[in-house]
Amino acid sequence: MPIFYGKRNNKEEVEVILVDTEVYSCTDGSCIGWMRKDFVTEDLHCPMCGNVMAEEVRELPKM
Repeated sequence: MPIFYGKRNNKEEVEVILVDTEVYSCTDGSCIGWMRKDFVTEDLHCPMCGNVMAEEVRELPKM
């Protein structure tokens, strides 16, 4: 008769806190590029496709 030893799930649930964050997102409809305002480049061009980026607000996890 086999004996099974199970692990109890003692991990705490990590609460994800969402905050309104200023970001720049690509204006090209087919590109999904965006970045937080704190990390944006000086020329405000998308690093993925090179198009112009526009400022917007998104709910993102708190850093």
